[in-house]
Amino acid sequence: MASRPRLGDCRPEFLSGSRSGSRDRESGAVALTPHSGTPGEKRSYHHMRALLVHNPTAGTKSHDKGSIIEALRLADIKVDYVSTKDDDVKRALQHACDIVIAAGGDGTIGYVFTHLADRSVPIGILPLGSANNIARSLGMAGTPAELAEQWRAGHVHSFHLVEVTYGKDKRELCTEGFGVGLMAALIKRRAKGRKADGADDIRRGRRVLTALLSKAELLDLEVNIDGKQWKRDLISVDVLNIPFTGPALPLAHSADPGDTLLDVIGFESATRDELIEWIKSPQEDAPPVSARRGAQIKIRWRNADSRLDDEVAKGGSDWQQVLVRCDPEPLRILVPAKHPAVKNSA
Repeated sequence: MASRPRLGDCRPEFLSGSRSGSRDRESGAVALTPHSGTPGEKRSYHHMRALLVHNPTAGTKSHDKGSIIEALRLADIKVDYVSTKDDDVKRALQHACDIVIAAGGDGTIGYVFTHLADRSVPIGILPLGSANNIARSLGMAGTPAELAEQWRAGHVHSFHLVEVTYGKDKRELCTEGFGVGLMAALIKRRAKGRKADGADDIRRGRRVLTALLSKAELLDLEVNIDGKQWKRDLISVDVLNIPFTGPALPLAHSADPGDTLLDVIGFESATRDELIEWIKSPQEDAPPVSARRGAQIKIRWRNADSRLDDEVAKGGSDWQQVLVRCDPEPLRILVPAKHPAVKNSA
């Protein structure tokens, strides 16, 4: 069984690149060792010490603490474990290890993203939730063992967090985005009900969203994109950093967390029926929404709830305003590499 995080042991030794194959005297963690794959393959994370941040209530029984640790051991990754239910989780992320691994749903992954002190430390994702919007957006899927065995030092994806400034001085970070209207209403409604598992939870979320959409009224809001006034006749608006949001809906086809642009997605009353049909089966077709990309998004609204990722803020009769943009310093997300034994099909 893994111990609680030994915070003094956790340090990103590999970043200097000067200790390959050596052992840290204090922690026992071994620095990067070469991967014996193809000549062009980057070094693996075998024998590295990882801080595992795990949500024990996410996923199935096969995703419990012991199973996740064993999956990482299969990839020769040494683990310091901390639960999201532990009071020490925030402190642990201030003293990260060679790599940090987030095992859970979007809430857990988002927490790790926004609380990791050293953004040069790579983050591995083990998606155990229902929607798994962050993993979907990065093209990641597989069991914990399959994903961990494919992590390579050279395979990383830059990920810019979203910075939301309220008024003059209140600043918060998020991973997915900010919105006013329907997504906030959906999160609020779902919080009152009993959560299902996996695909059933996604289907239930989409049914609730279509019900809300059918009755939604025009919002009292203004949207400004890079200094230019955008649409005002919307029933919902979201500023997204990744393609997938809500109940695994690919609303922002152009979104890329690796750049510093955000996708502004607006729901219009005129395309309500088409959007309802698309939500029922959102495969490859682009959604019937209004979309625009920009670097700085200002939203001013009243009489509607807003959301920051999955946290809802109640609206009121007074005007509220936010500035949404990307944080300039990116995270480094590990992307699974194809094993050298796997060949391209003809």
